[in-house]
Amino acid sequence: MITRSFLSVALMGGFLLGSVSAFGQATEAVDTMFLNDAAGTRRTGHIVGIDASSFKVQVPLAVGGATATVGVPRAQVSRVEFAPQPTRDRLVANPVPANIPALSVEWQRWQAFLPIAKSPAGAIGNAYAAALLATGDAKQASAALTLYKAVEKDAWSDTDKATAKRGRLRALVATGAAADALTEAAELAKDSEDPTVLIEAKFILAEATNARLHKLLEDNPRWIEDPLVRPERDRLYNEALDLYLHPYLFLGSETEAASRGLWGAVQVYRFGGDDANAIESSRDLVTLYKGTRYAALAQDYLNKLPADLKKQDAEKEAKADAGN
Repeated sequence: MITRSFLSVALMGGFLLGSVSAFGQATEAVDTMFLNDAAGTRRTGHIVGIDASSFKVQVPLAVGGATATVGVPRAQVSRVEFAPQPTRDRLVANPVPANIPALSVEWQRWQAFLPIAKSPAGAIGNAYAAALLATGDAKQASAALTLYKAVEKDAWSDTDKATAKRGRLRALVATGAAADALTEAAELAKDSEDPTVLIEAKFILAEATNARLHKLLEDNPRWIEDPLVRPERDRLYNEALDLYLHPYLFLGSETEAASRGLWGAVQVYRFGGDDANAIESSRDLVTLYKGTRYAALAQDYLNKLPADLKKQDAEKEAKADAGN
């Protein structure tokens, strides 16, 4: 057991007594704490935990290569710079189901740091939730929803909060709470000033509108002859297209969202029997968003077209008509 007096001796000149010093001489990246004293003192080391009153910091002892954990009052710390960790950063950048165990470990470590400025906690929570959602399992989607709510509520970063809000909408749909997601998506689509949140809201509305279109025609197979059904079919058809195409038309640099929406529009065109626009949109997808999974789907669709449809080029024909 390390006594108070031994710990004080072991840390002399390092943590307790130095004005600008390191917790140790480890070569790996360390966290930096900036104290709010007049001298602008900085302390470096490994922050391993936090509670309501203090940061928990791992420090090396002067003998034997051992370490101890000491508390630094939060009231004394003005800000923290957290060291980059390439392994953690790779996990956050690749939120796939295979990385769920490792992301879970990171989340357990960092969750308490959600409100601490510059901490990676929000990004970790969002990545963990995205990986859970990617499994397609309802129970995992429920866990993802809980994670997104936590990040949206407590994260220090507005960017992480916006990501969590988009994720929460997707998780609501995946858990079967589509009605709640639609209600919120409608409000966000009307009021949101954040384009990335607006994109997600419009996509959820597009999916719902497309589903209503399919249900309407399933229930009314002779819709084209029905003067009451036909206007509703046309309204849903055009509304679904407008919603799907929004990111492609107005935020084309948002590659994932734009390609996803463009592929959604292809499906609507195909369902409506508009082969020309389905083909042109697929060609746009392949050309503009090469490398995305939606471009791969579009290319597969184009490859399987009958020979007569492959020859169609609506854009070229339109230009020819304009020239005439």
